[in-house]
Amino acid sequence: MTPEMRLVLEISNLKNATPATVSRGGVLFVNDSDIGCRPYFDSWLMKYKKVEKGLPENVFTLAYSQYLSDSFTDDLKHKSHITPICDMGCMQSLTTIIDQMDYQLHNNKEQYEHLKKLREDNNEEAIKVIYEGFFVFAGMWAYGASLDEDKI
Repeated sequence: MTPEMRLVLEISNLKNATPATVSRGGVLFVNDSDIGCRPYFDSWLMKYKKVEKGLPENVFTLAYSQYLSDSFTDDLKHKSHITPICDMGCMQSLTTIIDQMDYQLHNNKEQYEHLKKLREDNNEEAIKVIYEGFFVFAGMWAYGASLDEDKI
């Protein structure tokens, strides 16, 4: 590497880092349990600001506060899971699933025609239901997929 080059590594934890690794690099570790998932969610949400006059942004913000309350996520930690989970991983799964569903909505001809008709009819409530459905479906998979079925 030349002096002008920098190497940035993004890791999930420092469990296996040796003191030599830490001392040779400028290490900044931000624990997601310290800041929570909300900054990631808010950053992701910015891309929906101009879509449908900000309607998805409003629906997702409301759904976040309604469905992903602190009591829900705390309760989820006490459930039995078939695989280890972390809050940020669940949030990333949620946002990725929503992004994919939104992509399908706008790129599937039949679905897009339906959305276009709802827009023409000024049926905002039906469009809100679609985006809330995206959030609920993604939330079920992101937060519920790893649950042990006997402990639900």
